[in-house]
Amino acid sequence: MDLRSLLTKRIYKEEVKHLASMVQSSFDDREFAEFFQLLYDEDARVSENIVWIMSHFNKVGWGRLNSKKQSLMEEAMHTSSTTELRLLLTIISKLSVSEEEIAIPFLNFCLDNITNMAQSVAVKSLCIYLSFQQCKFFPELLQELQTILTSYDGVSLSPGLKSARSKVLQAIAKNNRRNK
Repeated sequence: MDLRSLLTKRIYKEEVKHLASMVQSSFDDREFAEFFQLLYDEDARVSENIVWIMSHFNKVGWGRLNSKKQSLMEEAMHTSSTTELRLLLTIISKLSVSEEEIAIPFLNFCLDNITNMAQSVAVKSLCIYLSFQQCKFFPELLQELQTILTSYDGVSLSPGLKSARSKVLQAIAKNNRRNK
């Protein structure tokens, strides 16, 4: 099967689910690396389809992607596709992050996009959650995130952004109580 030629066309959710299952469980390391490399394809449809497939992975797939976390972050910071960005941020949010893995450029990217009016609600909300995942290890960064989120006080927000803001502010408060 020539995966790339399949991905140059429109694919449907059932195909995506089937491909996700196949890639994460049947592909050996070489095949998985070739699949992942299609993320950087010059055809935007191919790269968006690859990210869409990865977004349907289960725990096995997340485990295989965990070693690619830095590459996913880099791609998220450089893609011009809003669809690809949203899907990449969704994938990254499902991967575990440790204190040693914090990538300052990606953290800054997330913090900057929380207030970026050009970004969609979904991207801003995901950036709120991803910022917390990274800041929770450092009280001074949590304070900065809290300041950014409280700057929305009194501002009318969409339900998605309001929910993300509220949940993360609660998590920050809980984190602060635990560290006292």
